[in-house]
Amino acid sequence: MFKIIGLGIAVIVSFFMMLNATFMLASPRAWFRLPGWLKLQGSLIEGKYASGWGAIQVRLTGAVILAVIAWALYDMLLGRR
Repeated sequence: MFKIIGLGIAVIVSFFMMLNATFMLASPRAWFRLPGWLKLQGSLIEGKYASGWGAIQVRLTGAVILAVIAWALYDMLLGRR
């Protein structure tokens, strides 16, 4: 029972992380326009991180998050057994 609940929570968290990372990678400005409960931006402010070097940092963070999720999925589904 606890494994099913844990797996469900992991799927939900992974989905929201992938959604956030996709918006971060595609357009930091659009990511800042997401609802606060969805983006979990912490102390990042739109004025500093929506354009210029800050936008590059946000995009790189999104790329790293997607890469880690892809690596974890690959290792779980196709990795060595």
